[in-house]
Amino acid sequence: MHETTNSSPTIFFLEEDNHARRSMTKSLRELGYRLLVSADLEDAFEWTSGTGYIHADLVLVNLLGKLPEEALAIGRRLREHSKYDGHTPLVILPEKVPQDLQGTDERVNDLEWICYYEDIYQVKRLLARLLNKNS
Repeated sequence: MHETTNSSPTIFFLEEDNHARRSMTKSLRELGYRLLVSADLEDAFEWTSGTGYIHADLVLVNLLGKLPEEALAIGRRLREHSKYDGHTPLVILPEKVPQDLQGTDERVNDLEWICYYEDIYQVKRLLARLLNKNS
């Protein structure tokens, strides 16, 4: 896991796919986000449980081979193991997106979303809305 030195807000980003991680990390950095990036679940939990002090303004998760509901449960555990103030949004980016859901965002509750993303612009709009950042 590594940390960037860009300006805030900070996104804790767990992405297991190497290509998607590189592409999304580059895009998020270009949008001005500070990133805490993890390449796998074990690394993410080790970092959050080891220090107990991971502060992020948003948790963004994409896990290979997991259903959105499974990824939500894991994202919740990660968020709770970090410095969680009860107001940190969680966004799940499912690996496989059904054609009829592509380009939509599903609001699970006030702080949790499933983004069936079609492109980075959709992700950008959702993150900007959740982080109160101008898009």
